[in-house]
Amino acid sequence: MPRISSAVVVRYTLTLLFLWFGTQQLIDPSAWIGFLPEWVGYLPVPAETFVRLNGLMEVVFALLLGIGAYTRIAAAVLGLHLLGIAISVGNATGVRDAALALCTLSITLSQPDERTLDARTKKD
Repeated sequence: MPRISSAVVVRYTLTLLFLWFGTQQLIDPSAWIGFLPEWVGYLPVPAETFVRLNGLMEVVFALLLGIGAYTRIAAAVLGLHLLGIAISVGNATGVRDAALALCTLSITLSQPDERTLDARTKKD
């Protein structure tokens, strides 16, 4: 039976996390409007559209992370995005999100694992 490294498990787990949240925002953006920070109200984009764009971004980068294409870039974007959410949310949820953000950002600090397209094509 082939061995799976912890890096692969972490990458796939975070992929599923971001895919779930991203697709939920695309399916029912109105359910997520209450989570938006106040400053979003000053943008010339309706809140529902902002949530949809956020969900689309999360899905696209999660798919890149999942297949291991531009792994470090995808992890950096998703990790920084989630860190921003953690800071804006605060409280226990923010602490949990900060930990998940740091796990995501840790992917940017190492070589792509053996099951990524990046490793197979030797691109970072």
